[in-house]
Amino acid sequence: MKFVRNSSALQQVMTKARKALAHTAQVVCDDVITSGTMPYKSGHLQNNATTVDLSGLNQNTAAIVSNTPYARRKYYNQQFNFNTNVNSNAGARWFDTYTTGEKREKIRDVFIREFGG
Repeated sequence: MKFVRNSSALQQVMTKARKALAHTAQVVCDDVITSGTMPYKSGHLQNNATTVDLSGLNQNTAAIVSNTPYARRKYYNQQFNFNTNVNSNAGARWFDTYTTGEKREKIRDVFIREFGG
């Protein structure tokens, strides 16, 4: 048996995987907003300052970035008194449900479905 590398096929697979990754990142970003888990005072953090960053897509990475001076402090500090009038599930560490919690498999399924598996 001889292994022959098919660069064209590999490139097609990687292109499809990167597209699936970009779509999955956008689904997570949208879900964070619709699930009402981010702190909400004026809406700036979730509606304007949180975006999907695809600048690392060629290195197979996508990021969801909250670009405010207070985002990190709110994310890691559970001692804040989070207002739940607008976002009923508001609190710290709003991405944990996607990395270790109940929505982890949902995100995997989104990627698989988008990839075509």
